[in-house]
Amino acid sequence: MNRVLPSQRMEQEFFQVVRRSPGSVAAAHPLSEAVRVGAQLMLQRALEQEVTDFLGRDHYQRAAELPLRGYRSGYEPKRVQTAEGTLELRVPQVRDTLEGFDSVWLRVVARRSEKLLALIPQLYVKGLSTRDVEAALEQALEVDGVSKSSVSAVCARLKTDFARWQERDLSEHRILYLLLDGIYLRLRAEDEAAIAALCAYGIEESGEKVLLHLAVGDRESKTCWKSFFQDMKARGLAAPWLVVIDGNAGLRAGVRECWPQALVQRCQVHKMRNILCKLPERARAGIKKLIQKAFTAKTLAEGLEQARGLVAMYRDDYPEAMKCLEADLEECLTVLRLPEAHRKRVRTTNLLERLFGEGRRRSKVIPRFIEESSGMSLVFAVLTDVSSHWHGVRITAPLLAQIKALNPSTQEENSVAQAA
Repeated sequence: MNRVLPSQRMEQEFFQVVRRSPGSVAAAHPLSEAVRVGAQLMLQRALEQEVTDFLGRDHYQRAAELPLRGYRSGYEPKRVQTAEGTLELRVPQVRDTLEGFDSVWLRVVARRSEKLLALIPQLYVKGLSTRDVEAALEQALEVDGVSKSSVSAVCARLKTDFARWQERDLSEHRILYLLLDGIYLRLRAEDEAAIAALCAYGIEESGEKVLLHLAVGDRESKTCWKSFFQDMKARGLAAPWLVVIDGNAGLRAGVRECWPQALVQRCQVHKMRNILCKLPERARAGIKKLIQKAFTAKTLAEGLEQARGLVAMYRDDYPEAMKCLEADLEECLTVLRLPEAHRKRVRTTNLLERLFGEGRRRSKVIPRFIEESSGMSLVFAVLTDVSSHWHGVRITAPLLAQIKALNPSTQEENSVAQAA
């Protein structure tokens, strides 16, 4: 048997598969199995022929008959992944040669294996658990022998990608509208409660939407947000023209300190929720319509007039709700300064809310991460995957000039920063 080539044994196996009855249990998919074994046979023959060409003589041909270039030295088992499934090969080994033997065929096959490895974190990011990824590769792709440790090792590449992304240069981004929010996740095994992951995305002067930064904030305090902003500024991010925030006091204070000249838009959805929760259920629908009318008025003056009239009308009946509406009212209506075509895009942080919702959904497969970096890298990969499908905003040169004329102070701030 030692003198029988691996390809000869595979040839016998191939003909056994071809002759096998289609109705037998072992031949549930006879054609697929025949194709797989046939591909295995052809690749094995190619490897053996490569070694023959490399050594300059056939198998068992006497060295005395030809110049000696080295010796065959048995075979090493190797499993490779192909479109036909997993192939079990016997790779010829050589010794006493001037240079090592490197199979061209195995390099070609390895490129496909690398694509399969790249697929693993993509499946993971789509919301599959480690066990789901193993099953997907084994069943759908007919790739067997994928262990939990292998999947985890490949997914570890996400950490490297995330670290590189967090350090990238941001000076090329000219942000017109900056939107900020936080998502709470259990990122560390020792944490009893969820911690904040701070997130920022922007709409550039070109109209493109871009995910800018993601970092652990522990909690949404002024200190955490300020550090978050300083990181982006240190990497070259110029002051945005307008910043969209929720009602978090720490976030507002951080924005005011780091970008004092930027306009601030309070998220109208968050504001509406805060007001409605202070109203009796019977009054919510009617007052909500009146608030929405003010929030979507044609001009800032008209919106302020309507909102203040609403406060005066219902202050006695619903003092807490009207106090909430009156607080930061002008910030809630900053969007009415903008061209109407852009108001819908920046009146809320809803896009981030949807982004976070997708992040939570996909990370449910891992209820508590072992370490912070694993959780953040997965959240980063999910948010990056979802944000890749964002549609931009139409911004023409005249429209951009019109917008910037409304707040020249940010232009001056950016000019000073660039000069420095």
